Amino acid sequence: MLIGEMRDMEAGWIALGQFARDAIERNSEDWLFAAMEELFGPHYDYSELPFAERLSLGKELSERILILCAQQDALSRAESYETIAYYYNESGDNGLAVGLIELALNLVDGGPLPDEDKQEWLAHLLRVLTEYKGEAAFYGGIMPPPK
Repeated sequence: MLIGEMRDMEAGWIALGQFARDAIERNSEDWLFAAMEELFGPHYDYSELPFAERLSLGKELSERILILCAQQDALSRAESYETIAYYYNESGDNGLAVGLIELALNLVDGGPLPDEDKQEWLAHLLRVLTEYKGEAAFYGGIMPPPK
């Protein structure tokens, strides 16, 4: 709310940084995901936040999420990979971001989802992959629908 609606970047950054540090300290999957989404999710303009500090927190959050996701089922791992791919893409490691989305695609495709849900999730991941690659991405004959 501080960053998105009130545009109070200073107070928002302080609160967001504390939230991320709390998530790291708790080492809770839900908290880590929420903090990563708040720091790197596609729904905010982060241009006025301290870039280096954001990346530092993102690095630690992503490392913890990767450790925790090793114990998850395939679909939860796919969600983890998608979540941390935002960080890697923004940090400049686009190759790793693309690789994580490709892993997520494979996990979702092989997962036990109803076909409609699977196709929706695959289409979403393909849109993300297309954005990261900067060109049309395909998976198993599927091409992402336009936004």
